[in-house]
Amino acid sequence: MAKKGMQLKYKPKKRERNKNVEQNQDDSVKSFIKTLVGVIVFLGLMYLMGFGLQKLGVFDAGYTAPTKEATKFSYEYIPASTVFNRSDNTYYVLFDNYKSSFTSDSYINSLIDKETKTAVYKVDMSIEENARIKGEKANPKATKFNELSINDITLIKITNGRISMYLSGIDKIEEYLVKW
Repeated sequence: MAKKGMQLKYKPKKRERNKNVEQNQDDSVKSFIKTLVGVIVFLGLMYLMGFGLQKLGVFDAGYTAPTKEATKFSYEYIPASTVFNRSDNTYYVLFDNYKSSFTSDSYINSLIDKETKTAVYKVDMSIEENARIKGEKANPKATKFNELSINDITLIKITNGRISMYLSGIDKIEEYLVKW
């Protein structure tokens, strides 16, 4: 305890509250520029990401993400929009109206009976989504879905994302299957 008459040498200082911090004009301009650059960079990255996803076909109707699984034979129906982005390096795609045709399954079975390890996919042209690619004239040089034009029962072979064989019409397909 302190004795009477003795005074403390230490005096606590009072805290200054709400001290106004002044910012000069240069600091506020620098802060604004940094914020503006950050927003522009963020928007640019979002645009590039959206553009990249569009190039991959993620926004196309019927898109399915590629898988790493090995698919030897696929009897599945696929949307026409996914013809060029299958995970296999080489595969066949048969375009036909499966509601009115009974011959398509014999073509598929003939391809499979050849003991090939090549996948075979079917595109049903009777479905409204796939009917968009029906055209007056076939386009065997198509490189993407938007360029694809089918005018008859068609068998195409896709190798590395490009059409390597295009057969249109029952006669040409049967001839190919007999020679093969």
